[in-house]
Amino acid sequence: MDIETYLGFDVGTKRTGVAIANSLTHTANGISVVKNNKDGSTNFAGFDEIVNAHNVSKFIIGLPLDKDGKTQEMTFIAQSFGRKLTNRYNIEVVFIDEYLSSFDAKKQLKYNHYHPNAKRGEVDKQSSQLILQTWLNENRLD
Repeated sequence: MDIETYLGFDVGTKRTGVAIANSLTHTANGISVVKNNKDGSTNFAGFDEIVNAHNVSKFIIGLPLDKDGKTQEMTFIAQSFGRKLTNRYNIEVVFIDEYLSSFDAKKQLKYNHYHPNAKRGEVDKQSSQLILQTWLNENRLD
């Protein structure tokens, strides 16, 4: 049995949360936050380090839609990020609706006794974990 490794992303304008999971455990874990370059461009050095450390099979990117399922500015930013990942690493990208993932992440962090104003990086990492875990749960093959 081949074990596949997945990276999940919560894309933001300042930083991107990253989570990892595999097809054996089906459990996502937030592992990193990559800050964009000062000019706002994608910090590929940060992503190279993560992608090169793992034999990644697929990228899962949260697609921020509004409450009615319609696109918004962040939707296009996430889609652009996905195209950049595909072009750079030649790895399949899958988008999943991430509506309320940051809200849920803040709730979970607060529940787990983090300060109510949890560091944004922790929220981004937790959001990427929720995005990836949602995809895993929806695509479980066993």
